[in-house]
Amino acid sequence: MDKKPARPERKSPKKISKTYLENAALYYLQRYATSAENLKRVLMRKVKRSCAFHQVDAEDFAPLVDELVARYMSVGLVDDTVFARARVTSLRRQGHSKQAILARLQAKGLSKSQIEAALKLVDEEHDDPEITAALAHAKRKKLGPWRKKPQDAQKELAAMGRAGFSYEVARRALANTEED
Repeated sequence: MDKKPARPERKSPKKISKTYLENAALYYLQRYATSAENLKRVLMRKVKRSCAFHQVDAEDFAPLVDELVARYMSVGLVDDTVFARARVTSLRRQGHSKQAILARLQAKGLSKSQIEAALKLVDEEHDDPEITAALAHAKRKKLGPWRKKPQDAQKELAAMGRAGFSYEVARRALANTEED
């Protein structure tokens, strides 16, 4: 029998310094688009992990994180408006409902007004953006006219409801007979 390889030991977290936080923030921003609040959460998680290991008070570093996030916002590395618009565009294209988009972006630290402004801007392109998103969702999940095998209509309506679409929007999307 083969033995499983031993888990490598986790490296101990580095001590928090201004340089370390800057490098961590820039590395994160290179890889991900993010909101100011989400970047703050990511950096504070690093701070808390390090401070717990080195037995230092994490609250001592909160002003440093705030200052760093504020600086990145002032130079344009972090822009909540641009982030909201880009994420709303992407999520709408993937077939997400307004409710699902609100929930996802509020979890990233954006305000409801920022998200609704981005939704309004992105949704101007479509006559009925919820139906367009519902059709994209149904197509992606192979529901309604895109299903391969017969399926219970109630289950499909329930799936659309769980995705955040109203009954009327879900019913209209699933009854759509146009094939793209």
